[in-house]
Amino acid sequence: MQRLLKLKKVLKNSILAASVENFKGILSGTSKYRSLTEAEIQILEKNGNRSESWNKVMVETDFDPNRIFRSSFMGAVYLPRFFGTLLLPGDVSFPTGIYDSLVHNCIVENALVHRVAMLSNILVRSSSVLQNVGSIVSSGKISYMIGNAMHVGNEMGGRRVLVFPEISTDLVDLQLFHKADAEVAAAFEEQLKTYREEMALPFGVVGKGAVICNTNIIRNSWIGAHARIEGAEKIRNSVVLSSLEEPSHVYDSVILENSNVQKGVTIHTGAEVQGSVLMSRTTVACKAIVKSSIIAPCCHIEEGEVNSSYMGPMTQMHHHSLLIAALWPDGCGNLGYGANVGSNHTGRMPDQEVMPGLGMFFGLGVNIKFPANYRESPFTLVATGLTTLPQRLKFPFSLIKPGDPQLVNVAPRLNEIVPGWNYAKNAYALDRNLYKYSLRGKGVVPSAFYSIFNADTVRYVCDAYQRLQVSDVRDIYTKEHIDGLGENFMRERVRQQAMKTYREYLERYALEQIITLVVNDTSLQTQPVKELRRMATNELNKDAMRLVNLPDTFEELLKRYRQLEKDWFERVTHGLDKDNDRGRKIFDDYDDAHPIDRGFTEWEKSRVEEKLRRLGTLVKVTRFE
Repeated sequence: MQRLLKLKKVLKNSILAASVENFKGILSGTSKYRSLTEAEIQILEKNGNRSESWNKVMVETDFDPNRIFRSSFMGAVYLPRFFGTLLLPGDVSFPTGIYDSLVHNCIVENALVHRVAMLSNILVRSSSVLQNVGSIVSSGKISYMIGNAMHVGNEMGGRRVLVFPEISTDLVDLQLFHKADAEVAAAFEEQLKTYREEMALPFGVVGKGAVICNTNIIRNSWIGAHARIEGAEKIRNSVVLSSLEEPSHVYDSVILENSNVQKGVTIHTGAEVQGSVLMSRTTVACKAIVKSSIIAPCCHIEEGEVNSSYMGPMTQMHHHSLLIAALWPDGCGNLGYGANVGSNHTGRMPDQEVMPGLGMFFGLGVNIKFPANYRESPFTLVATGLTTLPQRLKFPFSLIKPGDPQLVNVAPRLNEIVPGWNYAKNAYALDRNLYKYSLRGKGVVPSAFYSIFNADTVRYVCDAYQRLQVSDVRDIYTKEHIDGLGENFMRERVRQQAMKTYREYLERYALEQIITLVVNDTSLQTQPVKELRRMATNELNKDAMRLVNLPDTFEELLKRYRQLEKDWFERVTHGLDKDNDRGRKIFDDYDDAHPIDRGFTEWEKSRVEEKLRRLGTLVKVTRFE
């Protein structure tokens, strides 16, 4: 039922639905158009225009024929009173009208159509520019990819998602990970079918203020308002949503087919998108290939290939890398150069998949074998050049690194895992990522989604901490000894450090919950710490709150909170010291070539000062330096 309510809400606010209603109004308004006068026909023909039947060309009352030159008209064509000028790319001002073009069965508002070899069955909205285009053509009723079924993950078709241009991540997640009963699934499909029928148009659309220039082919597509299509190779059977506030850009030899593109998307420089959904503010560039995939908001894909995958928000692929059959709903990850996350063939069929965790980083040249489930290991890093085996890993903030073939009674194929390493040793990277996400996802992805203290990550850490408690202490552990280690081994000293790291993480989380509670109601600071713990505990965090040892008094609790935040700040600010020291030994001008990221350092400082400023409502706190 939840998916039906969410679908109804999205469709209620649909840009397409509003545009279709506008189209119906525009179509009915053509009844007020009149036929051309003999004098107007003479002027048109004098200007080099031709028509198979001028009586099929209808115009507005105050139509000016001197805005049309060297063009041909076929079928029913509706023309406006052209007036004013529009800017072509390069800031060249040009009067609206139709020049050197062929127009067939179109409704044209006050726009510029210049050197379009074929414009057929298109509604051209006002202020749009069509310049130097091979063909913009639509035929038959166009469904705009509404209700089309996609299969992500298992390439054999095991995970089906019904998509439409304005689909949200919530609706993708509900279809992929929350199996509905047959009645709800049928109602969901029927609702999309009805919407598809309502949206079907006999026309393609070029929205208000859109610019299409130097482009070869556009077929059966919807180009949204203020979109810019420049130098695209071809666009077929696709929707490009756009608005004045969030324009979409498609340029430089792009191929876009059978796809839905949401507002604020950029596709450029030879990229190819086939049978996919690109959600808002996503960028696909530099010969990247995206096929049969759903890409969540604010992702950035360059040069790599994504196939049969669901890529979560703010995930990045900046280099040649591969992502196949991945279910990555939490996103916020990164793939290094040469990362192959795509061994989904078992030698028989492409029927395997991978599920990376939130904020996961795949290093240079890694090979990730399928099937693999890392979702319970958020913020995990796979070290450079590693090959991982099929596995289920359940330890957050881990480092997976090469194993030691010399170890006795440990299979050489196993890698080594260091649970909690990313939190204990890589604080700079974690907070700098949060800084980047806060900029990239502003207004689209809430900060709670990518926080290292989101509810799911806290739960995974709590579970991992409890599984690290062992009665039989050993030098080396594998999955036979501790559940969730996957195809890796762990040393005893690493286990001890991981427990300490997870305890600190959970303590920092618990103190944050209590401080927030008291800041919101300062009268609570007189309550015993035991009572504050109870009040800050809910169904989602009860296990984590139970595991943490808290100070006896509220004053001690505040002191411990300040100490933890100060320690974290110091780990973040000194996170690059080792890299900088090494760099200075190698390059004489290292500091000149590696300036401090002032944006991040100011953000980090402000973040910590804001945390401590809140305590000013409880006790006097000196400014944190």
